[in-house]
Amino acid sequence: MLEKLKSSKARFFIILVLVLIGIALCVELGIIFYKTNFLEHAQKSFCTVSELIDCDGVARTPYSLSLGVPNAVWGLILYFIFLMLLFVDKIQEKFKNTIFDVFKNPYSYIATIGLISFIISMVLAFISIFKIHKICALCFCTYFINFFIAFFAKGKGFFIEDIKTTVLDFIDGAKKHFILFLIVLIGFISTLVYLDTSLVLSPKLKKQIADKEFFEAKENKYAVSGNFLGKKNAKILINIYSDYNCPFCKITNIMLHKIAKKESIKVFEYNYPLDTSCNKNVFRTLGGHETSCLCAKYALAGKKQEKFWGVSNVLYYKDFKTEDDIINAIKEAELGLDMEKLINDAKSEEIERMLQSEIEYTASKGINGTPTIEINGTTYLGGMPYVDLLAKVKQEIKRQSN
Repeated sequence: MLEKLKSSKARFFIILVLVLIGIALCVELGIIFYKTNFLEHAQKSFCTVSELIDCDGVARTPYSLSLGVPNAVWGLILYFIFLMLLFVDKIQEKFKNTIFDVFKNPYSYIATIGLISFIISMVLAFISIFKIHKICALCFCTYFINFFIAFFAKGKGFFIEDIKTTVLDFIDGAKKHFILFLIVLIGFISTLVYLDTSLVLSPKLKKQIADKEFFEAKENKYAVSGNFLGKKNAKILINIYSDYNCPFCKITNIMLHKIAKKESIKVFEYNYPLDTSCNKNVFRTLGGHETSCLCAKYALAGKKQEKFWGVSNVLYYKDFKTEDDIINAIKEAELGLDMEKLINDAKSEEIERMLQSEIEYTASKGINGTPTIEINGTTYLGGMPYVDLLAKVKQEIKRQSN
C-alpha cells in the first residue's frame, strides 16, 4: 500500500494536496499576524480558544518572526518552492536552456527542504510549548504537513541520498550560474538584514523592543541635573504631569530625556502626587504613593539650588518608605547640594505653596491621572510607547517648521 502511495503519480498528487493545504494555512496565519500586529482593536481569531491554544498570543511574540520576516511568509515561500519543484518539468519544457535546467531531481530537493523545514518546525514547537507557553494550532498543522511532504518526496533510505543529491546539484547549479547566484544571494541577505533591523513587518514588536530600554532601566542614563531640560529657544513645549511613585511616569521621564538629547524641545514637569496628604483632588492615596507628596517637595526644594532634574532622577529610581529614605538617597547621589538647606526648604511654606500651585494648575486642566503629556497644548493621557511619543514630537516639529 505504501509503495503504491509513493508511486510517481500518487506522490505527486499527495504532495500537491499537502502543499495547497499548507498555503491555505499560511495565508490564514499571515492574516492573524497582520491583525494582531497592525490593527489596534482586531477581533480574536477563531484558533484563539484558551490560555494555551492561542494563535493570537503566539503571533504577538518575537518568535512569530525569523530574521525580521513573519514565519507565515516563510511558510508561503517554502510551499511555493515546493509547488514550483512539482511542476518544474513543465516549466523546463516551456523555458528550455534557462536556469530552470539545473533542477534535475525535484523530489530529492522537496524531501531535503521538507526535512530541514520539519526540523526547524520542531525547534519552533519546543519554543512554543516551553518558552511562550502557548500553542498556535495552525502552526502545528503546518509542522506535520512539512513532515509528510518530506516523507512522501523522499527516495529509498533515510533521506541520505536525497540530501547528497540536493547538495551536489546545488553546488553544480551555483557554479554554472555563479554571477546570478551571487547577485541573488547578496540581494537576499541585504533584504533580510534590512527587515531584521528595521522590523517594518512588525511595528508592535518594534515598539516593544524600543520600550525595553525604558522598562528595564535602573537609572536614567540621559539625565540632566539642572533646572532645565532641553533647549531654551525650542518651539516645542512639553509639559509632563507626574507622580514620583508612578511607574509609567518614571518610564516617560527617561523617554523625554532621551528625546531632549535628539530633538529641539523644552520640557517642564508639574507635580501631581496621587497622595491625599497634599492633593485634595484625589479621592484616596493609591497604594505605593504614600511618599509622593514628600518626593514632590524635595524635588521643588532641589529647584531652589538649580538641581531640580538631578533630584527628580533620584526620586524616580528608589522605593521610599520614609522621609529619611528620601534624604539618604539624595545624599548618596552626591549632587553637590546643601543638604541642610534642602531639608529646610522641603519643609517650608514656600515649597508647600509651590506644590499646591502645581497641583491646582494641573487640576484646572481637567487632568486627574499620571502621567499626562502635553505637547504644545495637545494633551495625551497615560504613558505611550517611545516610538509613538517620538513620532508625535517630530510631527509637531514639522508642523511648527511649516
